[in-house]
Amino acid sequence: MDTNYSIRCVVVGLLTLAASLGCEPAGNNNAGSAPADTRQVSLNANSSVDIAKNLPLSAPNRTGLPSRTDKTILIASFNIQTFGQSKMQDKWVMGRLAEVIQQFDVVAIQEIRSVDQQLLDRLLQYVNSTPNIRYDYLLGPRLGRTTSKEQYAYIYDTNRILGDPNAMYVVNDGHPGAASKQEVGAAGMPDLLHREPLVARFVVNTRPMPFTFTLVNIHTDPDEVSYELNVLDDVYKQVRNYEFSQANEDDVILLGDLNAAPSKFGELGTISNVKPLIENQATNVRETELYDNILIDRQTTVEYTGRSGVLSMKDFFKINMTDAERLSDHNPVWAEFGIQEKNAQLANQYSNVVR
Repeated sequence: MDTNYSIRCVVVGLLTLAASLGCEPAGNNNAGSAPADTRQVSLNANSSVDIAKNLPLSAPNRTGLPSRTDKTILIASFNIQTFGQSKMQDKWVMGRLAEVIQQFDVVAIQEIRSVDQQLLDRLLQYVNSTPNIRYDYLLGPRLGRTTSKEQYAYIYDTNRILGDPNAMYVVNDGHPGAASKQEVGAAGMPDLLHREPLVARFVVNTRPMPFTFTLVNIHTDPDEVSYELNVLDDVYKQVRNYEFSQANEDDVILLGDLNAAPSKFGELGTISNVKPLIENQATNVRETELYDNILIDRQTTVEYTGRSGVLSMKDFFKINMTDAERLSDHNPVWAEFGIQEKNAQLANQYSNVVR
């Protein structure tokens, strides 16, 4: 699909960057200014620690999931299926969702439905109840064309990963008219995606030469999936170009619930060197469909170790299908990356940032 697509961004909590891009902020934001290279905002020497000394746990190696080490990180995507009040009130569910999150360094979350904006705070109470574990989160705005809206989030281990809300934004492709109730976009612009991706930058908390990366979190509309996949190729290219021009970032990772196997990616599957890391493996709990994935540019993201997969919650917790589906109808998908930046130019630039 040749949409002549021109990405416009809604930068969450960062009006200065939005103005510099010609982007429109999401609502009335009262945030202050920040440096143009927002990736450095969160690299505070006082809060930096050595990743080798902060390994709170090792994942049980009973489902093919690699153990967490001082040389690698695990990035995951997890659709927690209608994540809202009913799950929050179920302590058994919340405890096991917390344990799933603890297996990874960064988790891109889809399908947060609750209007209660304290939901992730309550989930993190479970996650951080284990000694020496400290996770935090980045939460995007509520998205959708109907009254049923969703939010994206990133949950990350602050012992090992640095994130910053000032380096997060929503891709904005507009909406049809001024009377629209869509929460992002500009009147008169084409509305191509039901839930626009949430983009955020992260840095591995190590020294020297930390691996830096940008995540693009997406949940396609199952009723419009073939159309949206033919838009996401343009979205990915534009985000990649923007990230490189604004932050010298060459590692842009698209992940989420695509509602399609790689064979049905359409134009998304035609981007040179961009490959899905999950193939020929079901990602839903019933193990019948491949919906979730992680896509990287194999030419630039050479930090990828070659290991990726699906965490079967049924096998991980040794529970039956009914209990597994209490957690979600999707299993998390994951990929492993080295902790050091292998792009020589970026490595030199950031070698002294984290101390």
